[in-house]
Parts: sequence; structure tokens; C-alpha cells
Amino acid sequence: MVRIFEEFATGASPRAIARQLNADAIPGPDGRPWLDTTIRGHAQRGTGIIRNEPATGRRISRPNPKAAWVVEAVPELRIIDDALWDRVAERLQVVQASPASKAVRESRFWEKRRPKHMLTGLVVYGACGHPLAAVGRDYLRCARATRHGLCKNRASVRRSALESIVVEALQHNVTQPEIVAEFVAAVHEELNRTRGEETAQRARLEKRQAAVDRQLEGLITAIADGLRSPGLQARLDALEAERADIVSQLLRPPPSPVRLHPNLAELYGRKVATLQEALHVEETRAEAFEILRSLIDKVIVHAREGGGVEIELIGEIASMVEAASPNAKSRPGKGGLDESLRRSVKVVAGAGFEPA
Repeated sequence: MVRIFEEFATGASPRAIARQLNADAIPGPDGRPWLDTTIRGHAQRGTGIIRNEPATGRRISRPNPKAAWVVEAVPELRIIDDALWDRVAERLQVVQASPASKAVRESRFWEKRRPKHMLTGLVVYGACGHPLAAVGRDYLRCARATRHGLCKNRASVRRSALESIVVEALQHNVTQPEIVAEFVAAVHEELNRTRGEETAQRARLEKRQAAVDRQLEGLITAIADGLRSPGLQARLDALEAERADIVSQLLRPPPSPVRLHPNLAELYGRKVATLQEALHVEETRAEAFEILRSLIDKVIVHAREGGGVEIELIGEIASMVEAASPNAKSRPGKGGLDESLRRSVKVVAGAGFEPA
């Protein structure tokens, strides 16, 4: 902890400190790797190593209201001396008052944060499974390598080139005939299973309704014959409520049948091409952007032996079917398609794609 304070006080950034601690194999809190956010913390909440005032040896009891807090000196528990604490606090104030820090706070970016690029948050590095983060204007690099120094792959890939490869794969690779055929077969299998369960459930409800009707008839006859008891009316009310619930379930319309277009793959390819064109038109860019993102589960970048990378695209085929549907009424949607069918497919989107 003293090392962190001393290095920050002399000008090292939290990210640089975290990377060096990881490089020196010094375990972080709970044995996990060091993160820059663990060191930096949050100014308003007072979190983070360099904002942790108890490290100075002052004990603060917090269960009571602020007016009742007890603060007392415990010098023997001190880890950071006052001089070092004051140097770190002074540097934090300088950072907080810097024009760059003020600009970030004034922008209130957290209130309007949304994906800026089509693949934001969707790209991971295959070797370590961590996301690729922006470095520079148009490049992505493994965040685990950039921020923590825990991944050896520091190669970058151009975002614009990666997006082009992914859109091309969405258009041509994902709806290969064998993939579409497998999906259609799975849909039909699931529909048959679901319809069988619905038929069995309906039979159970009808059988129970007949039993409830017989019980109600018996109770009504008993009341008509003059039978009276404390629980008779309560039993009658319970049976009538159960019967109303059964009738409501039996009257509920079945889900709309799923109709898959016979030329699904071609329709989908044309739709993606149209969306790609719409990305370059101001009026349609936002909608096209969101639809294309919805087709992608994950993009995995694999380093290849001998150089270059291979791009693996994982897409949700149910969303692709919805995108390909010619009109809203024929789309499966989450109402007509069982969640178990909203599965992903994998395709190799680009082989030999060269990193920077």
C-alpha cells in the first residue's frame, strides 16, 4: 500500500501502477489482479486505495449518525504517514481541478452513454476472453493487456476493417443453407413438442373443470335441501373462483403459428445489404445501427500462428429470422418462438485478417 501511495505521489497513474503490480506478481485484493479503478476509486464515495483514509491510522466508527461519529488517533495501526497522505491528497485535487477532468464531469457522459460503434462491447480476444477496448481513433486492443498488463497480446485491429468483415459475414456466411435447414428443423421439432404439451394441459384443465362442476352442483343441491354449515359458503366461493380461472385459461387464444419464409437465406442477405446502405444515410443510420447490433452475440478475435488473426462471429439466428421476415406479422418474435430456439450460430468471419 505504501508503494502505491509513493508511486502515485511521484506522478505515476493508477493504470501504470496496476500494470506494474501485476507484472511483479503482487496479488490484489482477494487475490485478484490489480485494476486501475481499485487504486483510483471514486472521489464522491471516498473509495479506492489512494482515497482510503483508514490507512492513515485513524479509526472511524460509522454505524451512528454523522454527528455521533467518533474519530480517534490510533498511531500503531498507521500504514501511511500524514506527509505521504497529504501529498497524495494534493495530487488528487490537482487532477480533479484539471481542465480535462472538468470537461468530463461537465459532459455528464454517463447520462447519455450509448454504443458509439456497431461492435462496441461485443468484441473479445479469444486467448483470454476479455473485451477489446478502443486505443486511438480507429483501433481496438485487448483491455486486459492495455489496462492491466495481464495479457501478452498487445496487437491492435482496425475497427472499421473489423466492422466491414462482420457485416459481410452477417450477409453471406451466417445464413448458409445447412445452418438455415438446421434451424428450421429445430423450430418444427420445438413447435411439435410445445403443441403436445399444450394439448395435454388443455385436457387436464377440461377434466378438472368437469370435476369442479360436479362439486358445485352437489353443493348447490345441498344448499337447496336446507343444509347449512359454517364452511359451506367459503367452499362454494373457492370452487367458483377455481372454475373461473380454468375457463379463462381455456379461452386464452393459442400463440400465432410461426411461418418461416421458404427463401429465408436470400431474404436475409438482401435485408443486411439494405441495412449496410442505411448506415450511410443520416435519417436511417440509428435504426440500422441498432438492428445490426441485435444480430450479433459476440465477435471473437483469435490470434493465428505465423501472424494475422481469425474473426469468429457468433450470431443469434432467431434475430436473423426476424430481420429477414418481410413484414411484422410474419416475424416469429419472442412471443411466437420458444426461448430455447433463440440459439447462436458460429461462423469464421475472416481468416488472415492482419492486426496493426
